[in-house]
Amino acid sequence: MEKTNNFHEYVYPVIILTVIAFVATLLLALTNMVSAPVIAKNSAARADATRKEVLADGDSFAPVQGLTDSDLAKSSDGKASIESTDDVQAAANGAGYVMTVHTTSFGGDLTMMVGIDKKGAVTGVKVTDHSDTPGVGTKDQADDYLAQYVGKTELTSPLNVKKEKDFQYISGASVSGTAIHRGVGVALDEYKTVAGK
Repeated sequence: MEKTNNFHEYVYPVIILTVIAFVATLLLALTNMVSAPVIAKNSAARADATRKEVLADGDSFAPVQGLTDSDLAKSSDGKASIESTDDVQAAANGAGYVMTVHTTSFGGDLTMMVGIDKKGAVTGVKVTDHSDTPGVGTKDQADDYLAQYVGKTELTSPLNVKKEKDFQYISGASVSGTAIHRGVGVALDEYKTVAGK
C-alpha cells in the first residue's frame, strides 16, 4: 500500500509534467513551422518596400553577385559596417544599389538602408531598426533631417557629423547623428566597390 502511495505522490506528477512539457514543446514547434515562412515573407516584403523608398527609381532588388566578405565596407573606427553580402542589393533595372548598414548608436545597435543611384549619389536614407530613446536621440531619424544626405557622393568627415560641410546636425543628438553619418559613409564606400565590379 505504501508503494502505491509513493507512486501517486512522487512518480505520477513527474510523468504528467513530462507529458505536458512534451506536448507544449511539440505545439510550439508546429506553430513555429507554420508561422516562420509567413514571418520571413512579411519581413522580406517590408525590406523591399524600404529599398523602394530609398531608391525610388529601382524596380526590384537582388543581392549583388560576386561579392565576398572581404568586399564589405566598414568604417575606419569599426563602429559601422555592412555585415553580409545580402546587405548589398542592386536594382534589377540598373537604377542603383541599396546598402543595409549596421552601426552603433547611443542606445545600441542601429540598422539603416541607404539608396545610391548609378552615378554614386545618395537617393535616400532610412533607419529600419534602433534602440535609441524616443525624443532627442531619434530626431536625426526624421525624413527632413535624413534628406540632407540626398545628392551627396562623398562625406567631408565620415566619422563626425559635426565636421560635415554644409550640414545641419542636431545639437544634443551627436552620438546617434554620428552613427547615421558613419552608416552613410560606409554605404558610399561600398558603392565604390560594387561600381568597380
